[in-house]
Amino acid sequence: MVVFYNMTESEVKSYTNFHLSIEVLKTTISLLLIDKSNSKPVAIEHLVLKDDKVKKTLSSSEIIDKTNPDTISCSIINSYFTLVPKSIFSEESIQSYLSTAVTIPDDFEVTKDTLSKREIVCCFAMDTKVKNTVLSVFPNAQFNHISSILCDSVSNGFHINFSTKQNFEVTVIKDNKLLFFNRFEFENKDESFYFLTLIAEKLNLNLAETKISLSGIVNKNGDMLSFWSQFLPKENLTFNEVETTQLNAISTHQYFTLHKQYPCVL
Repeated sequence: MVVFYNMTESEVKSYTNFHLSIEVLKTTISLLLIDKSNSKPVAIEHLVLKDDKVKKTLSSSEIIDKTNPDTISCSIINSYFTLVPKSIFSEESIQSYLSTAVTIPDDFEVTKDTLSKREIVCCFAMDTKVKNTVLSVFPNAQFNHISSILCDSVSNGFHINFSTKQNFEVTVIKDNKLLFFNRFEFENKDESFYFLTLIAEKLNLNLAETKISLSGIVNKNGDMLSFWSQFLPKENLTFNEVETTQLNAISTHQYFTLHKQYPCVL
């Protein structure tokens, strides 16, 4: 059951100044409803996506059933992306930019979004079925990629966001300039840490002296960070957190990108 905070159900049904942020993963869809008058979250919902049945999953949403948001954004979380400096970007070359970086599935459509705080354009591919289904429910939906959300939301430092239990995105910013961004898939704790060592080597960083800010699906007292703490000082592992509300009282870092989506699309 979805709880709408600070508003009655009758108020929710008649109120139109909402923004709905949606995150689409392979097995889940998350929704965050935001009151645009004060930029405060009102409700959050997580749906299990089975057999790629996006429309059926969205139709089960209480948030969608009970509200009429006037703006909608949908963030795609996958590894089919590349970042292109705005200075050399050409609209006609989107397909070639991306196909040079990754193999694009036949049933995926290539699109782009422009970072608001960086001189960068993200070219990415998304499942055509997902796009068409979202647009059939919300014709004015705006699509973006998780890389854009993270690169626009974090400040100077070394940042890791666990979008799933087997994937993380690494963002490194120095002097307000993006030095590094990529998404990794790992099978175990050893492989996850191996990727960190490769990034540190590439950027000439001493991991033991680097403060790392974490967010996403990672437990502060879980096995992953316990393993990393064998090689990194615990005090150097901190968390990117959003403002504490009734929606996230248990964890203020777990749905970091979902909460940060709205400020990035304003």
